Amino acid sequence: MIRLELWEKVFEGKIPKEKYEMLLQHGEKDGLVITLIGSQHRELLNFGAVSAVRMLDEGVALDNLFRDKQIEELRRHEFDNTIYQIWDGEFGGFIQKISGGIYDILGLKHYVIISLNFIVEIITEWEPNIDVIVN
Repeated sequence: MIRLELWEKVFEGKIPKEKYEMLLQHGEKDGLVITLIGSQHRELLNFGAVSAVRMLDEGVALDNLFRDKQIEELRRHEFDNTIYQIWDGEFGGFIQKISGGIYDILGLKHYVIISLNFIVEIITEWEPNIDVIVN
């Protein structure tokens, strides 16, 4: 049976619609911090400690990774929401499979962030703290 990913727009209105480049910082002390850099806004998404991260170059992934009808529709709209929560996703399913039940116990969430330069998938227990800075 083929799993169909469901992408849901999340945090609509918190991140202004714009084309962003991404700066990703991940370390033991601060966890995962993503800065989205646009011409008019800069967004700081602080995820803190995360369970898993997958980062792909945008040019490689969009043509080969996301081949679902719903995702093609989002692509036609240039992924205008920037961040989505994924249900029944391949990466989340992989982490769920290897986690020994922790995925469900912790209620982990699967997010994807699409920018001009990277696609990042995040498996985490918490929603990110989002701060918008006007340039």
